[in-house]
Amino acid sequence: MFFTLTVKLLINMHDLNNERSEEIRRVPIIYQKPDGSYQIVDEAVAVSGVMLKHWHLRYMVEIDRRRDERYCWFCKRGIGVRVPPPEALEYYCSKKMLDKEEANILSNGKESDLIKHCAGEDIHGFLRTKREETLRREALIKFSWLLPMLIEEALEKLGTPSPFRILQHSRNIPEIPSSAPADLRRMQMPYPRAYSDGIFGFVSTLNLDKVGFSFTENKRAIDDSEIKERRKLAILAYVPMITGAFGASQARALPVSKVLEVMAIVSRDGKALPSPVHPIYHNYDEQNVNLYSTIPKLFDADIKIFTYNTNVSEVENGKFAITKVKTPIDAFNEAIEYLGLK
Repeated sequence: MFFTLTVKLLINMHDLNNERSEEIRRVPIIYQKPDGSYQIVDEAVAVSGVMLKHWHLRYMVEIDRRRDERYCWFCKRGIGVRVPPPEALEYYCSKKMLDKEEANILSNGKESDLIKHCAGEDIHGFLRTKREETLRREALIKFSWLLPMLIEEALEKLGTPSPFRILQHSRNIPEIPSSAPADLRRMQMPYPRAYSDGIFGFVSTLNLDKVGFSFTENKRAIDDSEIKERRKLAILAYVPMITGAFGASQARALPVSKVLEVMAIVSRDGKALPSPVHPIYHNYDEQNVNLYSTIPKLFDADIKIFTYNTNVSEVENGKFAITKVKTPIDAFNEAIEYLGLK
């Protein structure tokens, strides 16, 4: 059972990925134009997959009514991926922030123990390093970078080498008297913030087949009902993200976001699906149809695509089908129902 996703978003005035307080992360990208030629952009505004992965974990926890019993102390606070060393766990226990039983599971438990204890460790993976041994679980969910589209119209109108706009904004503060203490003047200094806009896309893959499964012990660590709930939560956690509720500085820069296109590609078989073509590529939706339409014949697997606002047409051809939905959220609802997770 697999779930893969492509999303295209219009995002205005965002502060999604800061390297420093005054700078949004920028990366070089090679774009392929519709005519087949290539263009290199040295400083494209981008958001790392680490940011997307972090917010997926946060929303898994937030939307779960049983979060107090299904997640460890760290995942409930948005701290995932790496298990703290024993001395750190001992410190949290001494401060009454963490109970000793949970600390012992995190510090000494087998992979199956951590999976049973926490859905965050199960789906988002973890790394526990010790002098004697290292225990690592690879994440079942993976994210690409959130990358901007190359828009020729923007290139022409802006008249700059880059089609991405960055707005530098300085926070206004009351004037501070020169007689004020130096520490106060430092605390109240104006500081610049960078914001940007553009049309962005990302892809994600989710291996639902291995939810609750311990790779090191080759067995299921939780029962079928718990596996079903975790699978559903992992899909639902995408929904707040694609509506713009993610990224840095949300208190003052909640992204002004609109979902443009969604493709949810799912399979009920236990065979892995390839990663979808990223929305930065021209006709990515048609390329994904060409890619996934070959899977049923090649691997004898069922493929269902739920698509919102893309250029592809509905198809019903044996084990391959495409269904158009009316809203972005419908793509997730239909996928959940198709996978039997209602």
